[in-house]
Amino acid sequence: MKKKCCILFLSCVATILGATHICAQTDTSKASDEIIINGKRYKAVDDKKAGSAKGKKKNDSPDSIFVVDNKKFQYYNNWLTIGGGGQQNLTYKRELGFAGGLDFNFHIKKNYFQSGILLSGERFGSYNNYQLHLGYGKRFEDKDYHFAAFLGVSYSTGNQVTLVDSTKYVKRTFNQPGLYIQGEIIKKITYDVGMGASLFIDWNQEQSMVGLRFILYFSGAYTGKKNKDYSDY
Repeated sequence: MKKKCCILFLSCVATILGATHICAQTDTSKASDEIIINGKRYKAVDDKKAGSAKGKKKNDSPDSIFVVDNKKFQYYNNWLTIGGGGQQNLTYKRELGFAGGLDFNFHIKKNYFQSGILLSGERFGSYNNYQLHLGYGKRFEDKDYHFAAFLGVSYSTGNQVTLVDSTKYVKRTFNQPGLYIQGEIIKKITYDVGMGASLFIDWNQEQSMVGLRFILYFSGAYTGKKNKDYSDY
C-alpha cells in the first residue's frame, strides 16, 4: 500500500515537472513585443510607447505585461491556493483522515517559491498534526490551465496516541523536520481565478502521509484595465 501510493504520487509529480520543463514560461519582454498564451498571440504593453516615465525600468523586468479581453495581466505573478481534502497516514495504520491547507506562491525574478501551512487529523476540526513548509518549484500557465510542482522542507508538530496494551493509551508530543513534495493542477474560470486539485506527500521520522486536496486558486496576474489601444492579434 505504501509503495503503491508513493509510486502513484511521484509519477504524477514527474508528469507535471515534465510539462513545466517543456512548456516553461519565457520572458518575452526583451526578445519580442508579443506573448503566446494557449496558442494565441497577444501584444505586450510597451511602456515607452504608452508614455510611461518608468518604461525603461519595466521593460528590463521579467514581469511582461499583456492584454486579454481588455484587461492587463502580468506574465510572472504570485498566487494563493486554499482548500481541503483527504490524507492517508503511511506510518500508522489509520483510516483516511482530513487535510487542509493554505499556500502562498511567489516569484523572485523567474524563480518560484512556496510557503504554506497544512493541518491534518482524523476529521475536519480534529487535528493532531500542524505543519509548515517552504519549497522551490516550476510552473506553467496559459489562458485555461495552471500547473505547478514544488519540492522543499517541512516542520511538523503535533501529538500521537499509541496503544500500550488493551486498556492503556499513551499520548506524546513530537516536533520533526521533514521533506515535502506538492503538485497542483488548476482549471481557470477567469485568467486569475480557478479551481483544481493538489497532490502532496509529507515525510519525516515520526510519520509519512500522502493526500489530495481540492483547492481554490487566486492569482495576482491582473494589473488593471488597458488604458491604451493595444489590441490583441
